[in-house]
Amino acid sequence: MSSSDLTTAEETVEPATTDRLDAVMRRGLEWLEAAVDRVNPIMVKETRQALKSRQFVLTFFLVLIACWITSFAVVAIVGPEVYYVAEGPTMLSFYFGILAFPLMLIVPYTAFRSLAVEQEDNTYELLSISALSTRQIITGKLGSAVVQMLVYLSAVSPCIAFTFLLRGVDTLTVALLLFYFMLTSLGLSMMALLAGTAARARYAQVILSVVLVLIFAYFLAGAIASSTMFILESYRFIRDPWFWIVNLAFLTAYATTFALVHSAAAAHIAFNSENRSSPMRWTMLVQQACFLGWVTVMLMAEGLRIFGDAAMFTLTVSAAYWYAMGAVLTSEWPYLSRRVQRSLPKSTLGEVFLTWLNPGPGTGYMFCIANFSFVAILAWALMFAMATSSGTTTSFFTEQFYVVVCWSYLVIFLGAGKLLIGLARRFIYVSLTAGVLLHVLLMLTAIGLPQILDYLAHPQQFRVEYSLLHISNPFWTLSLLANQSPSGFGATNPITLATLLIATALVVVLLNIRATWGEIQHQRQALPTRVAEEEAELHPTPESKPQSPWES
Repeated sequence: MSSSDLTTAEETVEPATTDRLDAVMRRGLEWLEAAVDRVNPIMVKETRQALKSRQFVLTFFLVLIACWITSFAVVAIVGPEVYYVAEGPTMLSFYFGILAFPLMLIVPYTAFRSLAVEQEDNTYELLSISALSTRQIITGKLGSAVVQMLVYLSAVSPCIAFTFLLRGVDTLTVALLLFYFMLTSLGLSMMALLAGTAARARYAQVILSVVLVLIFAYFLAGAIASSTMFILESYRFIRDPWFWIVNLAFLTAYATTFALVHSAAAAHIAFNSENRSSPMRWTMLVQQACFLGWVTVMLMAEGLRIFGDAAMFTLTVSAAYWYAMGAVLTSEWPYLSRRVQRSLPKSTLGEVFLTWLNPGPGTGYMFCIANFSFVAILAWALMFAMATSSGTTTSFFTEQFYVVVCWSYLVIFLGAGKLLIGLARRFIYVSLTAGVLLHVLLMLTAIGLPQILDYLAHPQQFRVEYSLLHISNPFWTLSLLANQSPSGFGATNPITLATLLIATALVVVLLNIRATWGEIQHQRQALPTRVAEEEAELHPTPESKPQSPWES
């Protein structure tokens, strides 16, 4: 082949390669344009405002200056020994301390202010009437916080990379610390957004600002201390298999709690006519399932010897969880809007199993009781298996009382709080926050009032002994049962105690059935004709296209 033929072949290949690259670049640009169009507009707006603010510019330069001073100071202090001594962990601890300041304090507080300002300036109404849903609004503001985290991280990352030159630092330790720093900052930002949804009045914003700053400062100090400890002891933690199991359990709890807080924040700024409760209840179910799953993993790893302790732990944690969730659910507004009624289950099977997921204090009460009853049955089964395998019945007898008494207390306090809220709503408006406060006041009254009465009856005794007067104190009663100390009850018979609590719990359930029955009777309503026509215009049915070459 002559040289002229080779030249012609090369000229033919080059245009073909250039055309192919141009096509790839064109497709890439089209994909980027489509991705940009789908980016949350709230995220774009909040990111522009945040990155242009004086606070961000000042914080960013302070972080850079702090990293620069730390780098020179540590190297200067170490001196010539820096060539021989592994000073990477020391330098890395300082850098993570600097990074913790914007991630644990500045970014979450900025997220709080971004939503609180909307309430102050009355601009949230403009967002609420737009095509964006409440979840998109919360997600957009959270996305802006993520962008700020990445910017601060990009400023410190070269310094963190510099620590590898000083030796003593491994990649896995740095990756884990960065990952958990980002998760902690993201969780604090989500909590700040939830607080921002509640900041309607000026005085509430001031109080919440002070409380949040104290919480963020606590997490800042904890992040600095824990990161320093982990850097120095990481070689010991990473080799332990339980370290990774605990991390997976923590990530599961983090993900479910994050989803629950996100749903709560979106529900708090949603219209009253929307279904704000069902997404939260689904998340609660998932969270309980994950918790029980990890308890099962622990039982499989440790065996029968921890069945009793695992049952007590599971029951106690579940009781505290469902009391907190029940205080919120039983404080909901009892009336369903027509929009919510149009989303109720259609089939009989759906009404049987999904009715308790509908909004309302009655369904919320039964939802919490049903979930905790399931956990109580599992705990009793674990205790029975432990007693059968070991052949001891004394501890099982006490643990049975613990299950029954714990279940009774939850039924009584949630039911009594719901009845109290319903009674108050006959005369005044009781908001969700006020309902939760009524639950807290009821619990405090049940704990403190017997103490006061007993002290007034026996002022000469500094220490009050347990009696039937203190049956309303769940913490004292359950602690005595958990410690398996019958002598701590004094003259009170545990059988009499359990009988009174079960009878009271059944009475409370019967008193709540009437209001709950009214909520269960809600039927699904058909979509109005005008609304159906508008939905058909906004979301037309796509044209049917051929599914195979043989269809015309």
